[in-house]
Amino acid sequence: MKNNKYSQYQKFALNALTASILLASTSLYALQEMNESDLRAVNGQNGVQLSASLSEANIDQVYWTDDAGRGTAGATNSRLKAIGENVKIRNSNASNLPLSADLTLNAGSRDNQAGLNVDVNLSPLLMSVDAFKVCDTEATAKCSPTLGSLAIQTSSNTNVSLKTPNGIFSPDQLGELTLGLKNAHIYLGQTDANLQLNQLILKNFNFNFQAKGAMFVDESGGLRLQTNARTGGVDRIASLTDTPNESLGYADLTRVLDPGSKKTGFNNTGTYGNGKSGAEGETTTSGLNIEFMLSKNVDKTNPYNIDTTTNSASDAKGLLRLGASGRLVNSSITVRGVTGNDALLGKATNSSGSSADHVVGNSGIAARMKTDFTKDNDSMLAGGGQATTLEIGGAGLGVYGFEFSNLTGLRPNTRASFDSGDVYLNLVDSQTLSLPTNLVFQKSRFGNGSFLTLNADYIQQIQNAALGAQNPYSIVAAIRGAEFQAISRRGRFTTSGGHIDQSYLFKDNGLNNEWGLALPFYNLNANMALFGTKVRADQAFYYTLAGSKIIKNTVGTTGETSRLGFSLAMSTEGVDKDSSGKALGNKTTSILVIDGGKVGSTDSATDYYMGLRNIDMLLKGDGNIGIENGSINIGLRNMLIVMSAEVAAGYLPGTTYKTCMLNASAMGCGGGGSSPLNNFALADDVLFGAKLRLGGDIDFSLIPNNDLANGGALTIVGDLKLKGSGNTVQISDPQDGSTFGLDNLTGDIAFHNDIVIKKDMSTQLGNVGFNYSLQFNPNKTAEGVFRARDINFYPPNTGPGARLGELAITGGRLTSEFSITPRN
Repeated sequence: MKNNKYSQYQKFALNALTASILLASTSLYALQEMNESDLRAVNGQNGVQLSASLSEANIDQVYWTDDAGRGTAGATNSRLKAIGENVKIRNSNASNLPLSADLTLNAGSRDNQAGLNVDVNLSPLLMSVDAFKVCDTEATAKCSPTLGSLAIQTSSNTNVSLKTPNGIFSPDQLGELTLGLKNAHIYLGQTDANLQLNQLILKNFNFNFQAKGAMFVDESGGLRLQTNARTGGVDRIASLTDTPNESLGYADLTRVLDPGSKKTGFNNTGTYGNGKSGAEGETTTSGLNIEFMLSKNVDKTNPYNIDTTTNSASDAKGLLRLGASGRLVNSSITVRGVTGNDALLGKATNSSGSSADHVVGNSGIAARMKTDFTKDNDSMLAGGGQATTLEIGGAGLGVYGFEFSNLTGLRPNTRASFDSGDVYLNLVDSQTLSLPTNLVFQKSRFGNGSFLTLNADYIQQIQNAALGAQNPYSIVAAIRGAEFQAISRRGRFTTSGGHIDQSYLFKDNGLNNEWGLALPFYNLNANMALFGTKVRADQAFYYTLAGSKIIKNTVGTTGETSRLGFSLAMSTEGVDKDSSGKALGNKTTSILVIDGGKVGSTDSATDYYMGLRNIDMLLKGDGNIGIENGSINIGLRNMLIVMSAEVAAGYLPGTTYKTCMLNASAMGCGGGGSSPLNNFALADDVLFGAKLRLGGDIDFSLIPNNDLANGGALTIVGDLKLKGSGNTVQISDPQDGSTFGLDNLTGDIAFHNDIVIKKDMSTQLGNVGFNYSLQFNPNKTAEGVFRARDINFYPPNTGPGARLGELAITGGRLTSEFSITPRN
């Protein structure tokens, strides 16, 4: 550390007797129990408090070293380094408070158990990293290009608190943990070929977490934090009908005050505001809040400037917001190290082939998080707490969104749940990674004896070897077995606080809605690699719109531009199965609309569903990401999408049929007359099956578009070039498997797609629209003609298909609009 300017003082208010006792004490359990009057008689009854103030800190380099399998030929050791250069810590631009830190430590004992209370409080700060890259540790070190500049800036105090009744680690007694990271801005900056600085910003990032649980070290799981106490080595699980007691802990994601909401001119009439202004105004954001903002051509002399009225980065535009709030139960977080040559990601490779090393070396980080969500009237909300809600929508101020609430599992009387699966983080020296195979695809015939996927489809390129012989040293996150099993029984449209015209507000808060959306996924496996790269400016693209016209732009005409190297492979499983491969129907990957309207005068819900059900999917591609022109611009080569799904409509599992609710003696209502619990494992509700396999090159932009007059939208604009002979879209009969296929697809397709949330002026309620526009052969070339070279009909067996002809579209536009408006 150099140029470190600081002042530090310590507060020890202990008399000589007390100090002598502390020095002589060799173990905490020997402390004498003291009551409040005893403590008042001792100078220093509040324990030890350390306070430090800091004007500025400059650090040349911060690094993390990881043991990794080496794919680079001639490597002499197994160590890679992730390096942050020129790290600076200084006052936040979003606060007038001086830079400081406070640590308070209290200890005491009761019944031969030593308790501990630790509080850490950090004032708002700005920490920036000029460059972040991954390097080897050879005698002549080589590094990847920088991933960009990084920074974190907070506008509220950050506090961490731990209270335990029995030491630091105790599996059978509950303590209290608070982690309050609030209103932080996180920046990724890239300099393009025109020497303009562009930023991707996470605005008002919150992780405001308060938990009552146990912390201990598990033999297999490593460091473990969980909400439930462990009795006799078994975790105590909170069921739907449990009366909460001291062994059933919980975690609350508590909403956070937006500091801008108390400023003059800030409008607090949104969904999460109190409607007041000035000092009495208050708008909150999610306890876990992630808002993606984009800023172009940033002032390099003041790259982290904040508008203190709105608590936003100057001139930033909002793209997407994700959030979660409320009470979580049966939760756990485990963190452990990884040792040994784990075959998780396969063998390390280079442009010449495979090495003897596995990609994962002898060190790394593994973590897992699991939790159940609470719903309306959940027993675990007794005595306080709010039911879990999830949010998605536009980022920034004065934008629309959507809230998912009253969450349940797929089957009746089950809680909604989330499991991150095993998450691994490693530094990697390899050209390729491996992904687990999807047995549905491997066994599913796709016409004329071929299968949906082959083994080679599960080998993921980090970077195409043609782009350079040296491996891109990368940071890789891998997920194995993640799932999100949540059915929202109530969905409602929302508006954020900020500068918003009253005419754009909804007339109803939606708390009595009887419909919802469901986006569950099951057995998600993924690999994501990130690394710094340089791309030819005339081969780096971003898209803009001129009315309905799609314009493809290059970042520059000469030179190179900095981008984030990116590679993703991801798969999901449509429905859970037993060891023999038989579908069970307990869990699913689906996109569903739920109608939960009450049946007649009863309190029972109809629980109809309609949508894409049991989606098996494989997605992979490698390329780069740029943030030029205020949009996220992605170029993927060797992209592959494989999907198999059911288009279905019916009753959710275990739902009593509407007819039987109204008349229990009606035909077919004997024995309860309800939908089978394994309904999602049956074909009864399936209208038709859909399969596709599409491969090629794709470039597209995610463009911020929060124009409330026309509806806040997530806009995706780009171009897809289909390549190869295996591109196919097929529709099949759910009963006998007969199939109609558009096979051997080729051509060039430009697209402009919008997901729009807006106000329906006729009902004064929210409306969500899905607008699609496809432009065939946008450049009007012979190679760009869209062709289905074979139109085939496949009978209900594995024999060859009958060719019906072919289809060619030389140009033109196809548009589609689909909207969902709730009942008034």
